[in-house]
Amino acid sequence: MSDAVRILAIFLLVLGNAIFVAAEYALVTARRGRLEPDAERGSASAKAALKLMDNPVSFISTVQIGITVFGIALGSVGEPLLSSYFNPYVSNGLAYALSFLILTYLSVALGELVPKSIALQKAETLAKAVALPLGLLQRVTAPFVWALRVFANGVTLLFGVRPAPAGELAHTEEDIRHIVAGAEEAGVIATTEEEMLYKVFDFADKEVHEVMVPRPQVVAIKADLASEEALAALLESPYTRYPVYRDSLDEIIGVLHVRDLFTALHDRGIAQVELEQLLRPVYIVPETKDLAALLAEFRKQNQHLAVVVDEYGAMQGIVTLEDLLEEIVGEIEDEFDLPDESVERIDDTHIRIDGTFPIDDFNEQFGTDIEIEDFHTMAGFVFGRLGRAPEVGDEVRNDGLVLAVVEIEGSRIQRLEVEFPGPPLQPQPRP
Repeated sequence: MSDAVRILAIFLLVLGNAIFVAAEYALVTARRGRLEPDAERGSASAKAALKLMDNPVSFISTVQIGITVFGIALGSVGEPLLSSYFNPYVSNGLAYALSFLILTYLSVALGELVPKSIALQKAETLAKAVALPLGLLQRVTAPFVWALRVFANGVTLLFGVRPAPAGELAHTEEDIRHIVAGAEEAGVIATTEEEMLYKVFDFADKEVHEVMVPRPQVVAIKADLASEEALAALLESPYTRYPVYRDSLDEIIGVLHVRDLFTALHDRGIAQVELEQLLRPVYIVPETKDLAALLAEFRKQNQHLAVVVDEYGAMQGIVTLEDLLEEIVGEIEDEFDLPDESVERIDDTHIRIDGTFPIDDFNEQFGTDIEIEDFHTMAGFVFGRLGRAPEVGDEVRNDGLVLAVVEIEGSRIQRLEVEFPGPPLQPQPRP
């Protein structure tokens, strides 16, 4: 074999190695969402790529065989050729060392780094280009790949390591959080998008009682109100749906939609309207229901409001579709929402807040780390620490914070004054 043929063979072997490397990275990083539309339009290459991606362990084994074969062949052909050029000038050992370095450089630069970079930029295009030939090679080498896998699994078992099924190789939530954080640091996604993605994960872990409007804050309508009184009550509140009850909030009989009332008033006149005839069925959910399941039910049953009850059937509050969405996208305000007056800044180290201020919102806004435990509002936290009915002037200390009761109504804490350890106090805007 002439030297020219051997040199050509070296570059062809490096090219073959590069093709397998590019194929592996393209199929691993390709996004299914970009391949599926092509597959639905009848693209055979897209279908083949998706099929390979369904069983990554198998195609990666096939690719590794190809990379190994080309690597061994490159050493067998290239090292003797390059050594023959160095032998007249250096010792035999040094000639082989120089040949090894040159071949390694070519293999890493042209056979690894370049195809990886191309595959990361053109993942879907390359995945479709290599899918059909790689699928054929996978079928041809299947017996050999199976034998290698059985042998490899046997060796790993000797070390007490159980081979992981393909399903266990999927990313965990923590893995995806790290990926999202890395993407934000690299500037691929905006900080607001990162925060929203984190909230999606947190959303699935929350229960209804953590986001509901608690019973004392529920605006409801008594069923025996006259139409004029009901209308006056509705005009004082900015909502569109109201629970309607008989004797107490534990006897909610339906939900009144403002549109239904106004339509009836327009059609029949105020004297002819009876509230109970306008009510929509009440949708009841347990306070322990997770938010993801409730959102799915809201969408399926076209609901916008649910009444929350405890294990004894007592009404604990209400939750709306807007409450659920705000857990992901942050506060949603419309033209009827009043300004947020729940936080009153006194000076750099003192603020006053509503007792109903959620603990997790307080932690997020002021950078604190108050544990939620069995309560979800700041008033509940203070009440739990006191262990008795609160009085004005009561104080609770927690990790440098001093929380003082400044206003109560009955046995409920209405307002708290919070003293921070020291200036400057730099509250973060609520999402």
